[in-house]
Amino acid sequence: MPSSTDAVLRKTDAARRLLAGPRQALPAGLRMLLIMVDGRRSLGELQTLAQGLGLAPHQAVERLLAQGLVSGAVSEPAAAPAGAAAAARLMRAKFFALDLAARMLAGRDAALREAARTVDSESRFVAWMDHCAAEIALAADAERAALFRERVGAVR
Repeated sequence: MPSSTDAVLRKTDAARRLLAGPRQALPAGLRMLLIMVDGRRSLGELQTLAQGLGLAPHQAVERLLAQGLVSGAVSEPAAAPAGAAAAARLMRAKFFALDLAARMLAGRDAALREAARTVDSESRFVAWMDHCAAEIALAADAERAALFRERVGAVR
């Protein structure tokens, strides 16, 4: 593992191939953490995000490194973003909601997945959740949409 919490991690080609494949290739939390590796976040930031995802921070990053999914290089010290834990909770809720919507819509969730790319704040998440619930109500019924909201609310 890079020795400095200022190390910036990047996805490897192996990670990109793995993320393009089936979701089951990595446990959900580890997959979410790998998705957040963007070449800008420091090791310290990623460890904070890992903890927010319910992962053991050092072991999660170590596993990604050991599997050759990320590589690291020491960079200039970066300030930790304000609200990293809140951002991690938002990401966890978003990915949980995406997975649940995919299951409830039986693969008819492409538009919701595309719309989820803009979710980067609590207000956008709420608007996106409204959109998801409306699509689920159209495809199934209002009861199923309410169940969707309830389950996603439980992870937030």
